Amino acid sequence: MSHLQTLIWALVTRTRAFEGEILVALVVLLVAYFSLGAWNDWRSNLPPGPYGLPIVGYLPFLSKNAHLEFLKLGKKYGDVFRVKLASETVIVLHSVEVIKEALSRPEFLGRPSHGALKIYNKESAFFLGGDIHKWKEQRRFVVQSMKDLGLGKTQLEGEIADEIRHFLDKLHAHNGAPMDVKEPLSPSMSNNICTLVFGKRYEYEDPDRVFLDKSLDVANNALSQTSIVAFFPWLLNIPVLSKLFDMGKAVVALDAVKAFFKKEIKKHRDTYDSKNIRDFIDSFIDEQSSRKLKDSNTTFTDDMLSSNVLDLFAAGSETVRTSILWILYVAAAFPHFQEKVKEEILEVIGPDRGPEYQDIKCMRFTHSFILEVLRWKPIVPMNAPHSTISDTTIGGYHIPKNVTVFFSIWNAHHDPNYWDDPESFIPDRFITKDGKSVSRPHYYMPFSLGKRICPGEPMAMMELFLYFTFIIQKFEVAFPVGYNPTFESSMGGTYKLEPYKIRFLTRS
Repeated sequence: MSHLQTLIWALVTRTRAFEGEILVALVVLLVAYFSLGAWNDWRSNLPPGPYGLPIVGYLPFLSKNAHLEFLKLGKKYGDVFRVKLASETVIVLHSVEVIKEALSRPEFLGRPSHGALKIYNKESAFFLGGDIHKWKEQRRFVVQSMKDLGLGKTQLEGEIADEIRHFLDKLHAHNGAPMDVKEPLSPSMSNNICTLVFGKRYEYEDPDRVFLDKSLDVANNALSQTSIVAFFPWLLNIPVLSKLFDMGKAVVALDAVKAFFKKEIKKHRDTYDSKNIRDFIDSFIDEQSSRKLKDSNTTFTDDMLSSNVLDLFAAGSETVRTSILWILYVAAAFPHFQEKVKEEILEVIGPDRGPEYQDIKCMRFTHSFILEVLRWKPIVPMNAPHSTISDTTIGGYHIPKNVTVFFSIWNAHHDPNYWDDPESFIPDRFITKDGKSVSRPHYYMPFSLGKRICPGEPMAMMELFLYFTFIIQKFEVAFPVGYNPTFESSMGGTYKLEPYKIRFLTRS
């Protein structure tokens, strides 16, 4: 036996001799870790919850559908519980009442200053950071700007209706053959935001259009609130791990999107005319000019303009597209309900006139159908994360300042204490007992609640109604022969279906 072999054998023999001691030491460390955690929680009156593992916390036990794991944890630990995700303690609000209470209180109005959304848009006034003043100022401006540009008026609705007609032409071109409706729907939805932000639409095959949609899709597919990269962002600096989590691709795609936006913004600055405000970018430039004269520290900066544009595309395009994909899938899965929608369309609108948003007042079943899809399959099942701006309490527990808070919208929409048979799709559940109107109960919150409620809800509801009614007026929506709907889906930036094929059969 050589000297090297002798040395190796000696090391192996010594290691084996200490195996028992090493195992005991590990057990002692784990017991100390969990005991110390339990003691700190009891002393601080923090909510209960699982401890997970050292360093990574509960992250290894969460799938992409973290909202379903949180549902199980809520049943075990109660209405308010905490989860350790990496080095961060996250508070999860599980029941309707604590969710509603928190969303109405100023202590919960903050946003986390880190996480997956920081990778997406680190300047965001709407989804990041603790600067409440910046958020309030930008929210007021965005809401007013959208109204000035036609939201709630026939102008914007007419532009959306024209865009839908382009989309219907794409559906007709397939002659009833199975198709991935996401392919024409993506540029169509994106064009609605382009009209609002850039003052123009792009043809579906336009290289800029294709590039923009593809890049945003890459980013949205990689985005997840509970992604390990959201809590260990330095992993992006390791090429192998960056590829493993797909976040490297997302960062590259987003950088390209931001460069595209900056070019478009420059074009607007070069042609800006204060007497002719064409779109959101012009509106921001106009506001920026007047604000700078009054306040040198204004939040109306060039970076904020780029950030707002990115948020409008991310929130206004991806979310509505995902909702329409769910609505069409559900309509095909329940053809008898689809038939009732068609009958209501023919009764109120007829076969030829284009639908108008005001028709929703007379179309109770169609309206309720849309609301039920948003309840049954909420596309943001944990809401956008909030953060506490001061120490507070809720549900009898202490909640520290600057802690991230998740809201289980999924549980709020599937709680049998509030909904009859919540796991079933019941499309007329929002119609009042007298059958004369549609009513949303206080525990319905697909667009969130309180001051942080989605500012784009009015436009989103208009788009959902118009796309759905235009489509069902002209087509029967059906799956390919032999296909059985599974409703398989997973979380990325939104809770979305696995890719599916569908047929659009022209009505006679």
